[in-house]
Amino acid sequence: MLRLFIFLLLATPLYAAQAQGSTSANMDSKPAVELSIIKTSDITTLEALTYSGGDYTKAVKLQHVAVLVRHPKGSFLFDAGLGKQIDAQFKQDMPLWARPFFGYGPVTAARAQLDAADYPPIQRVFLSHGHWDHASALVDFPEAQIWLSQQEKDFLATPHPAAVFPSQISAASIQWKPFKFNDKPYGPFAQSLDLFDDGSVVFAPLAGHTPGSIVMYITLASGKKFLFVGDAVWKAEAVAKQRPKMWIPGSIVDNDKALALQAVGALTRLHETEPELLIVPAHDAAIHDAIGAYFPQFVK
Repeated sequence: MLRLFIFLLLATPLYAAQAQGSTSANMDSKPAVELSIIKTSDITTLEALTYSGGDYTKAVKLQHVAVLVRHPKGSFLFDAGLGKQIDAQFKQDMPLWARPFFGYGPVTAARAQLDAADYPPIQRVFLSHGHWDHASALVDFPEAQIWLSQQEKDFLATPHPAAVFPSQISAASIQWKPFKFNDKPYGPFAQSLDLFDDGSVVFAPLAGHTPGSIVMYITLASGKKFLFVGDAVWKAEAVAKQRPKMWIPGSIVDNDKALALQAVGALTRLHETEPELLIVPAHDAAIHDAIGAYFPQFVK
């Protein structure tokens, strides 16, 4: 059973300081930014398999989500969760040796949820990184530009069995939009991209899990501030305790183990110096629950 838990976890390739002088925004007048978590699937595993030193007796829930951000200048997604075609993608591209061990729970794709709610078409999707559980739904949004760092676009150009699925990234309908960061510091990050030039949405590079992994700061009109960190860690406890991923899955999913460990350390220092900032791993259901806004609800 433990072996099964390990491989189920691997099926989800979940793989510092206060921001200052980093944006041209007038923060006395915050834009009306809101966010919502779109849950597309979940799975239960042991805490010990999510970070080194975790509890082998504690079950935890991990989720595949898309983050819907609503700004006066438009809505976008950060990651897209598992998509409508995940079963076919999995069958086509997951290696035969891995299929008995890799899995995911029932899926309700983000596009299906948005369409059911008559939500306006999404024009941009930002990828934290290109692993299969983050890129699955790209083909569900042919009208959207798919923004990713240039480093991550280069990473996707070479084979990565059991991590990157050609069926998810080869469609001619995908409108790729590789971007480069500005040499403008934001918090502990030397580079950044202020999406709306108002400080409400700021992206920064955090290599390690993949070469072009990115994080996203969100500042709501209420002043609540979040940092979505993709798969730099799988559980928030790994940040508080400065622990890497459990060595078995970490050795498979982290592209550069040394950089991945540095990324965890950077997040830990940020957590210590800015404790009011909520650090949000891509798959941590407990943190998603704490945000308290699953689609169609929004937190403001």
